[in-house]
Amino acid sequence: MLLHLSDVHFGAEQDTVTDALRKLCDSLPLEAIAISGDLTQRARRSQFQAFFNFFNTLGVPWLVVPGNHDIPLYHLPKRVFSPFGHYESVFGDTEKMLETKHFHLVGVNSISPKHHTRGRLTPHQIERIGERLKLGAIGKHRVILSHQPFRVLRPYQERDIPTLVVHAAQHWADCGLDALLHGHFHVPVVLPLQTHFGLSKEVLDIQAGTAVSHRLRYDVPNSVNIIHPDLTVDRYDYNLHTKQFERSGQLWPLQHDAHQESA
Repeated sequence: MLLHLSDVHFGAEQDTVTDALRKLCDSLPLEAIAISGDLTQRARRSQFQAFFNFFNTLGVPWLVVPGNHDIPLYHLPKRVFSPFGHYESVFGDTEKMLETKHFHLVGVNSISPKHHTRGRLTPHQIERIGERLKLGAIGKHRVILSHQPFRVLRPYQERDIPTLVVHAAQHWADCGLDALLHGHFHVPVVLPLQTHFGLSKEVLDIQAGTAVSHRLRYDVPNSVNIIHPDLTVDRYDYNLHTKQFERSGQLWPLQHDAHQESA
C-alpha cells in the first residue's frame, strides 16, 4: 500500500501531528510514501533539510515533487534564475520515479515560477512522462505524482489547474495511467476523469488534505490517504484527543450519494 501525503509545509508543521504520522507509518505495511508537493512553508533550505531528515528516518521509500510553496515567493532573483535551487540541492531532480511491488510512480513537476499557484505542463514534458509511464511493469498500477489537481470541486479552483491538462490526461491514459496523486487545495477527495476528459480508460484524480501543518482548510482536519493495491483509497484523519491518525472512511470506491455530490 501507499501512504499519500500533501501540503506538509515544514516550517509550519505541528510536532504532535508529525509524531502521529511516524506511528502510523510504523503500524502499516507501506510500500512507499508519495508526497505531492508543498514540502515547505517558504522554500528555505533549512525547511527542506528538516523535511528530508524527518522522512529519511521512517524506514520507508519515498517520492516527492515540488509544490508552489517550494519555490521562493519574495526573493525575485532566485525565483527567476534558480526557482528550484534549494529543492534540488536536497532532493535532486524534480521528476523522479519509484517502483514498488504494486505501483510504478512517476513524478511530474507542475510548478510555474511565473505564476504563484497555477500549474503548468509543456508538450515536451507530456511526451517525456508518457514514455516513463510505459516503463511500468505489467500488472503494476501506473501513477503520476504532481501538485495541482486535474479536476476540482469548486469553480474558483479551476484557475490553478495545470495548462494542457486535457492533452496530458488523454495521452497519459493511452500510456496506461491509472491514477494521479495531488494536493494543493488541502481537501481529501477522489474524482474520476474518464468521462470528464473523454479518456480511453478510467483514471482517478486522488487528492490529499493537509498532512501535518496548521494550514487547514474547509474545516478538514489533518489527514492522509492510504492507497491499497486494488486502488481502494482510505482517508485517515488526525484525532486531537487520541493524538493519532485514525481511519475516517473510504474515498474510493465512492458511495452513491458521495458520487452524486462530486459529479
